[in-house]
Amino acid sequence: MKNRQTIRPVVKRALCTGCGTCAGVCPRAAIEMVVQKDRYVPRLDKSRCIQCGLCFDACPGHRVDFDDMSTDLFGDIPQDVALGRYLGCYVGHAVDPQVRYNGASGGLVSALLAFALEEGLIDGALVTRMRDEDPLRPEAWLARTRSGILAAAGSKYCPVPAGTALAQILNSEGRFAVVGLPCHIQGLRKAEQCIPRLREQIRYRISLACSLNYSFRGTERFLAGCGVSPAAVDVLQYRGRGWPGSMLIRLRDGTEHTIPLAEYYRELRPYSLRRCTLCSDMLGELSDLTCGDAWLPDLAQTDHQGSSFAVTRTDAAEELLELAAAKQVVELSDLGLDQLLASQGHALFKKRKLSARLELFRLARRSVPTYQQTLLPPTRADYLHSLKLYAARYALAGNHRILRRLFRSARRPRPAAPPAPVPPTEALSRR
Repeated sequence: MKNRQTIRPVVKRALCTGCGTCAGVCPRAAIEMVVQKDRYVPRLDKSRCIQCGLCFDACPGHRVDFDDMSTDLFGDIPQDVALGRYLGCYVGHAVDPQVRYNGASGGLVSALLAFALEEGLIDGALVTRMRDEDPLRPEAWLARTRSGILAAAGSKYCPVPAGTALAQILNSEGRFAVVGLPCHIQGLRKAEQCIPRLREQIRYRISLACSLNYSFRGTERFLAGCGVSPAAVDVLQYRGRGWPGSMLIRLRDGTEHTIPLAEYYRELRPYSLRRCTLCSDMLGELSDLTCGDAWLPDLAQTDHQGSSFAVTRTDAAEELLELAAAKQVVELSDLGLDQLLASQGHALFKKRKLSARLELFRLARRSVPTYQQTLLPPTRADYLHSLKLYAARYALAGNHRILRRLFRSARRPRPAAPPAPVPPTEALSRR
């Protein structure tokens, strides 16, 4: 088992997703996730490393065999390119009004986790919260109480090494739920292939829909544009307070800034992480359950508290939803597949645009990940969109002041996609 590949070449080839799985499964605690420039990367301690190869084998950054894993997990290769394997599609929210209001999109995931814990279905949940001592940085941890789960509610639009907390699960007894982005779930599934005990410990794998994630630099520059120093921030919450929600910035002097999602999300978009632009999986195709904002036309006009879509992929997820709904912890209704895909159009676009992006990277002689799955052929517009995306990242996310000014002056303001109304109560407040 010694002298096998480690995580180092993945980092060197700029294929690391920053998911933290390698650090979470390392048997010698030889890997630490550290912030480098604007994202998390693993740092390997050679003195501890025994070159067992586990970090490389569990890494989703360089390769994910979706077809093989789907066959192993679900018994076949999904026919739906955009959605992957599914059993049911629903739209719903937490019944508890406070849980619903404080969640990113109706508090459905928070309500399900708290319910599973209280019913004894799980002994804890791997979730992510912002650090008390460093409110601009996230931390993954194992919540074992309802209050701990609810404290982690809301989206985090920044790099999150959620896989690091797998070490806590491996050092614990019991059954657990894991909540993460598609890359986290990919890493988890690969780790389970390497560590059979881990597969037995995980009862629910819940993926949050993700088209792209954003660098720390994006948040820091947005704060600077608001006249806020990162050192002055006491609390940062990216989402919550109804739907589509708002960012809360509380300073150490007690001053608060409340900024609508559409306003700050538009500013974060150019700061997408480079590796995220090469991802094929928006809807967590290897999870048990996928949840995300229900960008449905009717709800966008009337729902100011929040609702989430839910896609079940395993019997365990179906049973959890049915039981929670029967005990009136969540409210659910069926959602047509066409409605879901229309509200999550980026899922299909991602499979098509990725082909263009991979080709552009190959032409530039840059490393790309290997995905064993069906992708869609790109259009000419996909190549143009990809070039525009990388030009925006180069101009705005790099240290190119003149280019940033030119790009900002030429860029037309546009609402977040998909567009959604902002409730009057979520208007920008500076006091």
